[in-house]
Amino acid sequence: MSEVRTDAFALPLPEGWADRTVVTLMGHDDDGYAPNIVVTREVLCDHMGLGGFSQGWQTMLADQVPVTPLRPVEHTEIAGRPANVRIVSWAAAGLRLTQIAFLLVADEIGYAVVGTCTEDRFAELEPTFRSVAAGFQLAKEAIR
Repeated sequence: MSEVRTDAFALPLPEGWADRTVVTLMGHDDDGYAPNIVVTREVLCDHMGLGGFSQGWQTMLADQVPVTPLRPVEHTEIAGRPANVRIVSWAAAGLRLTQIAFLLVADEIGYAVVGTCTEDRFAELEPTFRSVAAGFQLAKEAIR
């Protein structure tokens, strides 16, 4: 049986199950909302590329909250792979939130490095979000 390991714990991965570990980094709560960076990964449908994954990410988010794209999709490179950057905003619980998503595909796995903060802190935190995404590295062998 495979095993899922973190720096704090390990547990068995049942046969046929997938490790969908989510990494969450939290900043200091200065205005009623703690800025955060969440990293997710998911196995993609057959032959889905970056464009489909990137558009699908925004579509799924828009199904949950009424998002407003703030800038055109940015094309860049992360971890040596083509990547899209999407910046959107929405209102929730009386706050205006802004989110930047760095999306890439490697070996049929979609990775999302997503930073979220209040709208008034985005200009301050955008360089931090971008530096974390720029430092994102893939393991030699992607874990499924």
